[in-house]
Amino acid sequence: MKTLHKTLMGVELFEISSNYIYKLRIVHKDPNEVFSFLPMYTINTNKEAHNQIMLAEYFHRFTGDYENEDEKNEKWLFFNLNTLDSQLNEEISQTGIEDLFKEFDFLKILSNFVPHSDDDLSKFIFPTVHYLIVEITYDVSYDHEGGYDCDMNIDITGYLDDNLEAIYFKK
Repeated sequence: MKTLHKTLMGVELFEISSNYIYKLRIVHKDPNEVFSFLPMYTINTNKEAHNQIMLAEYFHRFTGDYENEDEKNEKWLFFNLNTLDSQLNEEISQTGIEDLFKEFDFLKILSNFVPHSDDDLSKFIFPTVHYLIVEITYDVSYDHEGGYDCDMNIDITGYLDDNLEAIYFKK
C-alpha cells in the first residue's frame, strides 16, 4: 500500500561574500562564532558532492580567514530550511537533513529564487521565505514471516511562486 504525503519546506536564501564573513570573524573573539549569526546550510560545491546540502559551519570553516583585496571576493549561497509539517520534521530528525536530501542538486533547486545579499543580512531585514514542495511516499508491505516493512521515498517536486501558485519541476 502506497501513501503520499505532501508538505512545504520554507527556504530563506542569502548570497554571502567571503569578505563579509571575514568582517564578522574579526569582531568576535572566537572566529567560529560567526556561524551562530549566519544561515545554517550551504551547498557543497566540491565536484564529487553534486551540489548537496551541507552545514555551513563545516563547509566554510576556513572561509573569511583573510580579506580578499586582490582576489575575487567569492560569494556563497547560505540558507535556512524550516519544516512546516511534523511528518517532514520527524523524517529529518530520524535521518538527518543532509542524508535525507543527499540525492538533490540544491544549486539547481535554489536557482529558482533570488537570494538576499549579505548587506540585507547585516541590516536585519526580514528574509523572504520561499517554499519548496516536498512529497514523501511511504510504501508499506506485509510479509507473513517478517511482518510489516515500510520504505520511504522523498522528492522535491516544485516550489511556490510569488503568488503562492505551485510550479512543478520537469522530470
